[in-house]
Order: sequence, then C-alpha cells, then structure tokens
Amino acid sequence: MTEHTAAESETTGIGLDDAYAVDGPEDNRKLYASWAETYESVFLAENKYEYHQHVAAAFVRGEDTLDRLDKPVLDVGCGTGVVGAELARLGVPVIDGIDISPEMLAKAAAKTHEGRSTYRQLFEADLTSRLDLDSDTYAGIVSAGAFTHGHLGPESVTELLRVARPGARCSLGINSAHFDEVGFGDWLGQRQSAGQISGLDFELRPIYGGADPDDPDRWTRIATFTVA
Repeated sequence: MTEHTAAESETTGIGLDDAYAVDGPEDNRKLYASWAETYESVFLAENKYEYHQHVAAAFVRGEDTLDRLDKPVLDVGCGTGVVGAELARLGVPVIDGIDISPEMLAKAAAKTHEGRSTYRQLFEADLTSRLDLDSDTYAGIVSAGAFTHGHLGPESVTELLRVARPGARCSLGINSAHFDEVGFGDWLGQRQSAGQISGLDFELRPIYGGADPDDPDRWTRIATFTVA
C-alpha cells in the first residue's frame, strides 16, 4: 500500500492509504466528510494532481464529440468538481454530477465557469445501488477517482450504461492496480463482445505529476468507449 507523503502527514493526516482502505459506502462517506475542506487546497495541490485533466482530455478527444452532446454529461464521483471544471473549460456545455459525499457535493456546487454554475444538477448517489436517474439520459459519462480500491468493481459500470443514451461517449478512469486486481479489462471486453459497447480503448496516464512508474496506485487506466 502506498505510504503517506510528507505533505499529507503534516497537513491533513489523510492520504492515499486512507482512500484505498475504504471498505463500502459508509467508509467512503466518512472519509470524504473529513477530507472535503482541504481536498483541493492541500491534497490535490501538494501532490500535483492531474487525473482530472487526463480524463477530460480523453473524453473530448473523439472526432466531433462536443458537437454530438445533445444531452448532459454525467460526472461520476464528481467530488469537489475538479473534473467538471476541466470539462467546462474544454467546452462541454451541460454537466451533472453524482457523488456519495454531501460534503464534497457542496464544494462542487460552488464551482462556476464564465459566470454560471459549472454543474446543472448534483445528486448524492451510491453506485452500489440503482441510481435514481432515468435510462438513456446522458450523452456522455466521465469519471476520475470513483473506481479505485474499495467497493466499486466493474459491475458498478452497469448502471452507467443504463443511464447513458445509445451513442454516448464514456471515459472512465480506473486506478491501475485496482484495474488489474478486479478484472475491469476483461469485464469491459465482455461488454464489447456482447454488443453493449464499442470502440473500447485503454490509455495509461499518471494520476499525479512525477508519478513513480513502478507504483500502479499512482497511475490510471482510462477506459474510453461508446455505448451501443
């Protein structure tokens, strides 16, 4: 397990080992309730976090992606809203967000872009249960940080496929160690073989600037695909 950095220990007392040790939704809520206030200003800043930039870039990279966004994009595990802010900067017009932590959602609600709220709507949601969202609602799904060690395995993606409309573009960041441990690659490959998704592609990107190439917990596999 990854150790605390010096910055984590001296400031928040919360680090990667805490995040990766969560076991179930309630643990997750407790962690982020404690973390919300300093998550961006301390943890992300001092660890040179760049995950959100890579996921957002992967999402908009497709040919005419922005022109095809006839419905909102859903930011899954939106946290304090750093992914939504990056999507808005890149030109995504309408973004909704879901997260298990009301404290993190409160921070996301304060995000603005060009004089308006970054997010159209924000919902408290648990991906281990059915989402209180209609099917075929979203033209895109993005996530950076939801799929890491803990309670969210590949089966959690099933609900995201349900709420995405046919033709929706998805870019899901998955912690590289977790990706291998619980079989995300095989699961997504099976969905493609079954005709549920198409164009499946994986790219390896660092979560933090200067990430140790030998530490999979500091890297993400971004799965990008289209919902059939």
